[in-house]
Amino acid sequence: MGCFRVRFVLLFLLPLLLSGFPHLDLWVSELFYVPGLGFPAKGTGCERLIYHSVGYVLAFALLGVALGFRRRSTAASIRGRQLHYLLWVLALGPGLLVNGILKEHWGRSRPAQVVQFGGHQRFTPAWVPSDQGGKSFSSGHAAAGFYLVVLACTAAKRRFWVWLALGYSLLMGLMRIAAGGHFLSDVLVSWVIVLGIALILRKWFFPDLSWKCGDPSC
Repeated sequence: MGCFRVRFVLLFLLPLLLSGFPHLDLWVSELFYVPGLGFPAKGTGCERLIYHSVGYVLAFALLGVALGFRRRSTAASIRGRQLHYLLWVLALGPGLLVNGILKEHWGRSRPAQVVQFGGHQRFTPAWVPSDQGGKSFSSGHAAAGFYLVVLACTAAKRRFWVWLALGYSLLMGLMRIAAGGHFLSDVLVSWVIVLGIALILRKWFFPDLSWKCGDPSC
């Protein structure tokens, strides 16, 4: 599990930092904002491609993992637990906590909706529930993107897939910020939620295993 601990442990600290300095959210979003134009990245071909790709990428990734596990007769029980583990992480992280609870009930306005960027709604810090009726906190697309990193760290035989998933996750988060759809903290909190769920469930599903990214013995 060194992949998670070494490369992503700082994700636990970044949202806490942003909670103490909420104007960092505004500063980062301002980098992509043009007065009178809004967020120019929104609606571009690249932004739309990344935005709409996540469902297809997730479906193909999970299908590939399921078919790969089925073809391997050795260590079948471990492979089956891995698949169940991945489905539970997906259901509880991106599914329940991010999209089912936070986005639906937190009420935070999106960057493009707040007065600082030409909108009419009030900016609120990440950890403060709002009555604005927005669905910015936290980012469902960022959660789905980071879930692919968890999937690759769990099932991939080569580190190439881990780095590819990480690159896709970073690009997804960047494009959601550039399009005015989410603040930086929305993205980071989604990453932390998925990572936290992955670590907690790992202790439950695999208490005796030590994982490393790309290790085929996982």
